[in-house]
Amino acid sequence: MQHQYRGMGLIDVIVGSALVLIVFLALMGVLRASILLSALAKANAGATSLADSQMEYLRGLTYDNLGTVGGIPAGPVPQATTTVMDSTAYTIQTYIQYIDDPADGLGVNDTNGITTDYKVAKVTVSYFAAGQPRSAVLVSNFAPPGIETTGGGGTLQINVVNANGAAVPGATVHIVNTSTAPTVDLSTFSNAAGTVYLPGAATSTNYQVAVTKAGYSNAQTYTRTTTNQNPSPGYLTVVKDQTTTGTFAIDYLASLTMRTYSPPTPGTFLDTFNDESLLAATTSIDAVGGALQLSGSALSGTARSVAVSPSNLDTWGNLSAGLSVPSGASVLLHIYDGSGVLLPDSVLSGNATGFSSFPVDLSGISTSTYPTLAIGADMTTPNTTTVPQILEWSLGYTTGPTPLPNVPFTLTGTKTIGSTGSGVPIYKTIVATTTNAMGARTLSLEWDAYGLSNVTGYDIEDACPAPPYSLAPGSTNAATLTLVPGTANRLYVLVQDANGNSVSGATVSLSRTGYTSTHTTSACAGAYFGNLSAASDYEIDISKSGYTNATFTGVSVSGQTFYTATFP
Repeated sequence: MQHQYRGMGLIDVIVGSALVLIVFLALMGVLRASILLSALAKANAGATSLADSQMEYLRGLTYDNLGTVGGIPAGPVPQATTTVMDSTAYTIQTYIQYIDDPADGLGVNDTNGITTDYKVAKVTVSYFAAGQPRSAVLVSNFAPPGIETTGGGGTLQINVVNANGAAVPGATVHIVNTSTAPTVDLSTFSNAAGTVYLPGAATSTNYQVAVTKAGYSNAQTYTRTTTNQNPSPGYLTVVKDQTTTGTFAIDYLASLTMRTYSPPTPGTFLDTFNDESLLAATTSIDAVGGALQLSGSALSGTARSVAVSPSNLDTWGNLSAGLSVPSGASVLLHIYDGSGVLLPDSVLSGNATGFSSFPVDLSGISTSTYPTLAIGADMTTPNTTTVPQILEWSLGYTTGPTPLPNVPFTLTGTKTIGSTGSGVPIYKTIVATTTNAMGARTLSLEWDAYGLSNVTGYDIEDACPAPPYSLAPGSTNAATLTLVPGTANRLYVLVQDANGNSVSGATVSLSRTGYTSTHTTSACAGAYFGNLSAASDYEIDISKSGYTNATFTGVSVSGQTFYTATFP
C-alpha cells in the first residue's frame, strides 16, 4: 500500500498563526493587568504609609502645638507638602481644627461657654495612578491633656448660601489674616450645611474671606481703599469668646450671548425688458423695445421671470408693475415659487385669478417656506391690432439683519462692593468687551441685572430684549442689538403694559419745542429716535387700539438713553 503525505497549506498556516496570536494577546493582557494591579497596590501602600507617618508625627506633638502653619489653630505643621516615593509623586495635606462637642451644647448653647472642646486632624495623601486621581485619608481626634480651654480667641463662622439662601456645600473658603501672630492663610471647605466653623481664631479686625466654587460666582470681603472707603462687606472682626458670623452668597454662573446686527436693508428685483435675460420661460411673448408683449399674430401668451432668491432674506415686499392695457385686452400677474408652481390663494389671496392693480403686498408670505419667488404673466388680446404691454415689473424684499462684528459694549451689574466717601456706589461687575468677527460674544456672569452702555459709534435701533438684562443663576440668555450709525444723543423707548409685557405695534410720538417724530414699536416693543438734542423736556405720547393713551413728560435725553414706558 502506498501512503501519501500532505504538507501544511496556506490556510493551515494562517489559521495556526491566528490561534497563536490570540493566545499571545490574551497572555499579554493578563500580564498587563497584573502589572497594573501591582502598581496600583504599590502606590496605595505608599500613600497609606505616608498618611500613617504624618499622623504619627501629629501624635508626637503637644496639644498646644497641634496646628498648621497659617491655620486656625496655628502650629508648626505645613498645610501641604510633596514627596516622591518609588517614582510616584504624593501630596500630603494636613487640616486641623477645633471641634465643639455637642455633648455640652453647641455654640451659644455650650453649657460652659467653651467651644474649643478638642481638636481633629485630617491627613489626605493624594496621588495619580493609572491616569486617575486617588487618595488615602486618615482622621483622628486629639483631646486636651486637662480640662478644655478657650484657646485664647473667638470663633469664626462662615456661612455659604446660594441666591435663595440655601446652603452651598463643598465651597472653598480661603481665610487670610496678616495682622495676627502667627499669620493666618487657610483654605477649607463648607460642610453639608454650607458652614465653616473655626473656634480658636485669634482676636483681630482683619480677617479676609474669599469664597469660590467651580462653575459658581464668587464672594469675598473687601479692603478699605482711597476709592472704596465704605467696603461691603468689609474685613471680619473676631472678638474673644464671641462668635463672628459672615454670610457669603454664591450661585451658578449665568450665560449671556450678545449679538450685534446692522438693520435689514431693502432690495428690489426689477426687469425693464431691454432683453430677455431676466426671463426664465416665455410662450408667445417677446421683449420688444423695453416692453413685454405678445409675439406676432399671437392672441395669448405667458411669461415667467427668473427665480428671485435673495441671500439672508428677511421679508418679502411688494409686487409692482407698469402696464399698458388697451380696451378688450388683459394682463394678469401671478407669483410662483422657485420651482415654477403657482402659490395657492391660502398663501397669497387672489393669486390664482391674478393681479392687475398694484402694488400687491407679499409680506405675509413665509420666507422660510418660500425663500424663492418668481413673477409670471398671462396676456390676452382680442385681435393683433390691440397690443397689451408690460413696461416693467418688480419684486421688493428686505435682507438682513446682517451680523455686525467688533462692536464694543459695556455691561454693568447692580451689585456693589462699597461706595466712595461721597456715597457713589462701586459696582462689583463691570465687563467692557466687544463682539467677535461673527458679531457675537458669550459671557459667563454672576446672577444680577446688567445695564448696557458704551456701544461706541452706534445707536441702538432695536434691542431684543431691551436692557437691563436680568440673569437668573445657571440660566442661558441671549440678547440682540440692531445698530445704526451713532448720533450724539438718542432715545430708545421700550413700551410695556401694566404687567411688564412687551407691546409691539404701538404708536410712539416724541416731541418738544421745534421737534416732533413718530414711530411704531417693533416686534421687540422698541421705538428708536436718533440725532436728538440733549434736553430734559421731551414728551412721549403712546397709543394703541385697546389701550388707554399715555403721556410721559419731563423725559431727559443725553447720550444713549433707555426709557421704559408703561401704559394701561
